[in-house]
Parts: sequence; C-alpha cells; structure tokens
Amino acid sequence: MHPLSRHRGGSGRIGQARDPSGLTRDISAFIAWANDQAYKLGRPHEVIPADPSGAISPSRFRRTLAWHIVRRPRGLIAGAVQYGHVHVQMTLGYSGSYDSGFPDEHAFEQWLYQLEQLTGDHQLLLDGEHVSGPAAESYRQRVHAGREQFAGRVLTNIRQARDMLTNPLLQVYPGRAMTCVFDPAKALCQQHRAEGDSRTTPDLDDCRTTCQNIAYTDRDTRQLRQRAARLHALLGDFLAPSPRSQRIRAERDRLQMLIRDHERDQC
Repeated sequence: MHPLSRHRGGSGRIGQARDPSGLTRDISAFIAWANDQAYKLGRPHEVIPADPSGAISPSRFRRTLAWHIVRRPRGLIAGAVQYGHVHVQMTLGYSGSYDSGFPDEHAFEQWLYQLEQLTGDHQLLLDGEHVSGPAAESYRQRVHAGREQFAGRVLTNIRQARDMLTNPLLQVYPGRAMTCVFDPAKALCQQHRAEGDSRTTPDLDDCRTTCQNIAYTDRDTRQLRQRAARLHALLGDFLAPSPRSQRIRAERDRLQMLIRDHERDQC
C-alpha cells in the first residue's frame, strides 16, 4: 500500500513510474497476500498456484494487454486513453517494439479472436441466421470458406499469425449494428494501416451507410431495433428544436427501412 516508502525510503517522487524489479516484488507480494487471505478465510481452493514458468514479471503481461486490446470494445483506444497517448500507435510502441515481440503477441491474439468469431458466425449460419445488405453474399462465402480453410490450423510460429491475418477470408469486422465485409476497393471509410503492418483495416467509426461492404446479420438487426426504439422515444420531447426532431425522425425512418428490408429478405 506504500510502495515508495517501503522500497525507496520515501525519496521517490510522487507519481514516478516503478522499475521492473520493483513491480516484480509487488506482484510476488500480492500473490503471497492473496494466498494468505485465502487460507485465513478457509478458501484454499482459491490459492494462486506456483507458476510452472517461473517468476511473474511485468514483461509477461504483454499477452494480457494484447488480449484486452483485441477483445474489449475499442480496446486499443481505451489503452491509449489509459496511458494518456495522443495516437494509438504510441500505445503499441509503449507496449513494445517489434524487437520486443509485443506486436506479434497482439497479432496472435487477433488471430485467435478472429478464429473464434469465424467459428461462431459459421455455426449461426448453419442454425439459420439470416444476412442481408449489399455484402450479404460475400459474408456467407467468406464465413463458409474461412471455416474450411482455417479450422484446426496450428501455428508453429507466432509471426505466422500476422501473415494469416492478411487473408481476405478473415476480413470480416463486426461493427455497431452492422458487419463490415471489408474490400478496400469498395470501402468508403478512412482506411488504417499501422506502422510495420502490411494489413489495411477499415475505420468502423467512419462507416458510411451507402458502403457496399456492409452486411446485416440477425444480431445486427436486433441492435438496429434498439437504436430505432431509442430514437422514437426521443421524438416525444415536444420542447426539442424542430431541426433536431427532423434529424431524429429521418434516422429512425432509415433504420426502420433497413429492418424491413432485412425481414423482407427472409421471406
């Protein structure tokens, strides 16, 4: 609870970053404290076991950081905000250069996550999930072909994940109430390319409604209904300025049209 006074004799500046050796001591002390509490509370099954790979040092949390960046909503942006970085590229550099191996950890987690998504999407299609929109057929083709190509694939080198992520069959990105079946030639959004990465990825925050890369799954349509309902509720504010009400009504009508098209496609 008082790391500066314990390890630096009170001479450290408040807010000064800890060094790796200090962090390693803190982690070990926390594990010892947690295990002591588990025994005291009669919960020995919650004891943290000894790690077979040795001492837990800060560098071993690179994989944890990569997991959160990939699997949490806007994970990379959240990490940049947490660390006070102006650009997300700074966050990746802060976590480690290519020599450190962190970008490979990030690519590996991205590969695992996209495989999980592909498996889930494939099963939903088999269960009868409907897909509509201009990229619906491309979505179905990629999911089925990707499942055939990547199911059971074993990586012998983490760097292979970076190369596999460029495969067009994996360029399917869930967005907010839509799914991007990414084709750079058709994309209307601003496209991203990270330094040292050969992949081009879409900007899901810049998604354009007229883009030919958009597909709508049943899951996306449920989100569309929720958004349309929220907008409809806002129209009950009779004190709102007329231009605001007109914009809300137009957006609600657009969402309802997408929902009707999706349902009509199912018939």
